[in-house]
Amino acid sequence: MSFDKFPFLGGFRELEYGSPDGPSIRAAARMAAPGYEGDLVRYLRAGTALVATPSAVPDVLSETGAFIGGLHLLTDGHWLWYSDLAHYVGRYHVELDPAFIEHARSKDWTVPQVSDERLEAMVTLLIGDEGELD
Repeated sequence: MSFDKFPFLGGFRELEYGSPDGPSIRAAARMAAPGYEGDLVRYLRAGTALVATPSAVPDVLSETGAFIGGLHLLTDGHWLWYSDLAHYVGRYHVELDPAFIEHARSKDWTVPQVSDERLEAMVTLLIGDEGELD
């Protein structure tokens, strides 16, 4: 999949899907939660599934590597992120891209409804076929 057509959130190098030259999730973890964290976690969990996978993902910050859940690619029609990101934000207060936080805040922490047409166009672009977004 090509993620260069949409802003991608959470490409931490320690994660299976992360970028080798991406930021460290360990360095992004914070001791305390920001005041908006609950809203942010709800926003991340409310994303529309773009791609669902049967992959089970471990918690890379846990000493035991505990199972988090299945891995799904989510979107709000603009940004992309994987479903395990909400876990890391909620449990370890992982700091995310300020542009995404401002984007979610500007939506009043509510993921907009994404049309089927938009989802189909996004999938087409992600898998490499030519496609047009409105």
